[in-house]
Amino acid sequence: MRKQNSIIRILIIVFAALIAILVIGGGIYLFSASKKLKNISLQPDFSETSLEVGTQYTFTIVTTPSKASIKKATCTVDDPTSSFEISDNGKAVLTTGMNEGNVTVYIECKGIKSQILTYSIVDSVARAQAEAAAQAEAQQKAEEEAAAAAEAEAAATLKKYVKSTGDDVNIRSTNSTDGDVLGKAKKGDMFEKVEDVDDWTHIMYKGQDGYMKTEFLTEISEEEYNEGPTEEPAEEKKDEKKDEKKEEKKTENNDNNDNNNNDNSQATQTKEEAEAKAAADAAKAAEEAAKAAEEAAKAAAAQQSLTLSGVAVTPAEYKHLLDKFRFATPNGTDEEAKAEVEIHSGSELITILQYDGYR
Repeated sequence: MRKQNSIIRILIIVFAALIAILVIGGGIYLFSASKKLKNISLQPDFSETSLEVGTQYTFTIVTTPSKASIKKATCTVDDPTSSFEISDNGKAVLTTGMNEGNVTVYIECKGIKSQILTYSIVDSVARAQAEAAAQAEAQQKAEEEAAAAAEAEAAATLKKYVKSTGDDVNIRSTNSTDGDVLGKAKKGDMFEKVEDVDDWTHIMYKGQDGYMKTEFLTEISEEEYNEGPTEEPAEEKKDEKKDEKKEEKKTENNDNNDNNNNDNSQATQTKEEAEAKAAADAAKAAEEAAKAAEEAAKAAAAQQSLTLSGVAVTPAEYKHLLDKFRFATPNGTDEEAKAEVEIHSGSELITILQYDGYR
């Protein structure tokens, strides 16, 4: 009897132990199952879609269940110049490299991957510097073009003159040998030059357009033109004839000496006055041309850009801003639109122009 009671007691103890083991094992299983990682995701702690070079960005790691362990998680980034790792506070930290491009990141733990996130990396400072340099270059080019145009305009207002180097050279109505002959130029004849046309020179001949072969012309100064044609050296035959007739005219020349001297004196004085007046007119014309060129350059430069809130904008950009802000004003007047533009900062104006495709 005692033996039977002992066996029963042992069986009860064993059965109780088995039940205890099952209860403890089930509890451990349920506890570990409640912490088993089922899902993992990354939540950016920032709103930018384009990331700046050489900058840190953090992500919050969200797990299901929330108490799941991610100690063995690995961070992956496809840009070799960037780094992606888990910090001491449990955040995922992306440090972008110094090159522009795209970067893709994700986190993986126990065979479970988070979503894959892709961002573009930009160097806004370098882009702003390049844009400023391009604008400065464009403005300088525009100023140079305006100055060149003003200089060309000033040069166009200055008259040019030519002198014939040949004798009995045809002056034609067109720049062709088929043109009508308007007259013949003698050696030393001077004309006002209009322009060069191929191998011809367009001149003014007796108040009308004429053309001479450029090879028979040479450019002269306005002063020389105003002095009038000078006597060309006589040919040897003419010199000989003059010598033969010299004696015959000697008496006649002596009689007319006094009259000629008076006439020459008066002609010299008139010539000097004409030269002085021509020089004064030329100086005045040059001064007016330089002044006109300077004013044209200033006007052209002023039209190239305007400054709003410390930012340079083109007339087209300024007009666009006025049109855009006019709808936000009570009456839609230009004055209200200008006031609305002026209360915005330079960075806000640039952002608007970039968004609207003007930059």
